[in-house]
Amino acid sequence: MTLFSKALPLRACTRLSAFTLISSLLSLPAIASDELDSITVTANRMPTENALAPTTVITEADIEKLQIQDLASLLSRFPGIDMTQNGGLGKTSGVSIRGTNSDHVLVLVDGVKWYSATSGSSALQDFPVSQIERIEIVRGPRAGLYGSEAIGGVIQIFTKSGSVSKPTPYFSVSAGTKNTLRSNAGISGGNDTTKYNLGYSYDTTNGINTQKGKNPDHDGYRNQSVSLKVNQQWMENWSTDLNLLRANARNHYDGYSVNKNYVTDTVQQILGLNNNISVNDTWSMSFDLSESRDRSQNYVDDEITTNYNTRHRYAGWINHFQLNTQHRVNIGLEYENDKIDSSDTFVEDSRDNKAIFVSWEAEVDKNTWLMSARHDDNESFGHETTGTADYGFQLSDDLRLTANAGTGFKTPSFNDLYYPLDGSGYKGNPDLKPEKSTSYGIGIEGTPSWGHWAVNTYKNKIRNLIVWDKSPSNVNVAKIKGIEFEVTTTLADWQVSADASFLQPEDDKTGNVLPRRAKRLANLHLDRNWGDWSTGASWKLRGQSYDKADNVKRLGGYGLLDLRVAYQVDPDWTVRLTGQNMLNKDYETVEDYYSLGRTVMLSISYQP
Repeated sequence: MTLFSKALPLRACTRLSAFTLISSLLSLPAIASDELDSITVTANRMPTENALAPTTVITEADIEKLQIQDLASLLSRFPGIDMTQNGGLGKTSGVSIRGTNSDHVLVLVDGVKWYSATSGSSALQDFPVSQIERIEIVRGPRAGLYGSEAIGGVIQIFTKSGSVSKPTPYFSVSAGTKNTLRSNAGISGGNDTTKYNLGYSYDTTNGINTQKGKNPDHDGYRNQSVSLKVNQQWMENWSTDLNLLRANARNHYDGYSVNKNYVTDTVQQILGLNNNISVNDTWSMSFDLSESRDRSQNYVDDEITTNYNTRHRYAGWINHFQLNTQHRVNIGLEYENDKIDSSDTFVEDSRDNKAIFVSWEAEVDKNTWLMSARHDDNESFGHETTGTADYGFQLSDDLRLTANAGTGFKTPSFNDLYYPLDGSGYKGNPDLKPEKSTSYGIGIEGTPSWGHWAVNTYKNKIRNLIVWDKSPSNVNVAKIKGIEFEVTTTLADWQVSADASFLQPEDDKTGNVLPRRAKRLANLHLDRNWGDWSTGASWKLRGQSYDKADNVKRLGGYGLLDLRVAYQVDPDWTVRLTGQNMLNKDYETVEDYYSLGRTVMLSISYQP
């Protein structure tokens, strides 16, 4: 599937194995991908061909074509997503969906929640892109299904899985600007009962000088990662899925002193175990256990200064009922525990969350809908009830109208609540309330013979926004409204995909633009095959933004041009040459932090 699968209508998107996805989402028995012609999406948390929320699917073929190995940058090449980065590769990164905060986005890896309980966000900069098989992005609140964080949307990453085949090795090597070297190798295969994939990747770069006015050296980055995914079919109605990913990274950065050397060693680890049982023709269930870890050790001149180790554990029992061909119901019970171990002394270092959710999906004549409700009981702040409502009406065979509404919330992080008083006077606030949101949207999509197009509008109000000023408090209300355009077609044998987002992310009290959000975003992708050769170009546009809430420091807008060419030596071997930011644009997404200039990478891959 090409890059342009992202803009196809959901029912015509990449044909994904429903039960491969459900193994991560609902964890039903997995079967071979060629046995089903159906798709599932993260939006409904149950198998469906007609997800009503705006959804993007990024396939492995898309990732290989773009050759972007930084996850935040990759995500920003798709509709409705903005990104910030504190320097070059491996530096702190964040993504924003529809103008919300970066910690208003729930990130899942093979169904496992991945975030830091101290910072409240995910270390996207450390995720190994080479281990990704597919990414699903849902724009809009999904707290009625997933709970906290899903205010702006959900990003679910699926790592590479095995298939029915003999043991098959694969690998790739790349080299380029700033002494950047990348390698990736693995083996996959399986039979009718066992499928597996084992992968390893190693990335290193000299990097760039990260921050203006600081130590003018090259701040390098190194990442080693391993991933394993196994599916075992014990019997016709019982299977088990195991997935593991671990990434060890070392990041050099600029700190407070010009004359000191600052380094952070990090570990990101995700482990999931799912038992999937089909009770009868109408009832199937899964028992899921998982753990994600985020660990960081900070050094100044080789002396350790701080250490943080956060752990998120999860247990879930999810029941899927196929009432008939038109109605499906999900009922789930979940238990979560966050625990931190830190060199700093927190007042509280553990908390629990218990939840129940119910969702109902139906398709009757020209009408399709999804209704969900969820209740969370959190040890830190008490009870929270959220909901999601999606509706679609098929105006004609190739034209559909959709409407969406939902509420969401964001649990304050351990830093927000319990950060101990430090030398600079910063201290957490245990009286904080969760951030809450209410969102509405209307969309229309067409699937004419020449391609696909969609227009989506939305309005989101976020209350109790947490703002830090020595100590955090719930002071702000944000109002965000916007409109998104997507189109995909073929012109003169060129595959063309374009999207544009126009939004107003404002502080309701001051009228100022929310910090580090651009009001204009756009992407254009062009690709064409010429026999064994293929060529392509991408153009990313980002409007101006402001670094802080006072809107004093303006960060200029920019446009990035990427070029690519590939040669298929034979069915197994491919050579690619990729250039990013080819106009060598100088830009900032965070004040006083440099961004990568022109980079060129040459890669060779073997994929039988």
